[in-house]
Amino acid sequence: MGFHSKLKKGLYFLSIHLYSLIMINTYAESRLHKTLKNLYAADSQGMVEQEVAGKICDIVTRDGSIIEIQTGSLSKLHGKLGLLLPHYKVKVVYPLVVRKTIETRKKDGILVSCRKSPKKQCLLDMFSELTALFPYLLDKNFILEVLEVSVIEHRIKEDAPVQLANKSRRFKRDWYKEDKSLETIHATHQFASAEDYLALLPQELPETFTIKEASNVLKGRNIPRMLWVLRKMGLVEQVGKQGRRLILKKRELGD
Repeated sequence: MGFHSKLKKGLYFLSIHLYSLIMINTYAESRLHKTLKNLYAADSQGMVEQEVAGKICDIVTRDGSIIEIQTGSLSKLHGKLGLLLPHYKVKVVYPLVVRKTIETRKKDGILVSCRKSPKKQCLLDMFSELTALFPYLLDKNFILEVLEVSVIEHRIKEDAPVQLANKSRRFKRDWYKEDKSLETIHATHQFASAEDYLALLPQELPETFTIKEASNVLKGRNIPRMLWVLRKMGLVEQVGKQGRRLILKKRELGD
């Protein structure tokens, strides 16, 4: 086989591989993910589902930077970020659901119920997703953009209790989640520097503090995880112990 024939064959198989990657990426795409992707693509005049360094990226903007919309676990981006950040600017967009409406319909589309979910996220809940990404959070090429959103969770009611395809249910239920769609974007928060993350610690915190004292001031359920991530980032340091409790101190910028 001649050189040109081998080259043509190689390009053919490469195109098939990239096409397969794109189809896999978009096949399981939720309405929430697709809506955010289209909004950010329009705003940045970017192109969607582009191959960069062997990875399919949600959006590549006109200036060559990358936008990744992540509606699932942020830890899944660890490998991709490690590959892209040395060479490209990457913004990760992560929606936090502060309000959720659950719509349940029959298979024929008839609405069975519509109710507000009691489950709500707050901004500090993002730290549950950042434990795997702390090495990248202060990278000069990285921006985390967190959205506070309202969503509609779409469920389909079955005639009898069913198990999910991934066998994840401990008890069968007579419904399954079909999709999730965006209702409203309430607020946008960008984190690109040490100052952005340290601003989440309130001024009323004493110079040194315990995790319990921080939890009492911030009144959030994810304060221990937040402080763990900030310690890994070098923004909070341990300066002592009080029995089994760690004594922490916020790093002064410029140290």
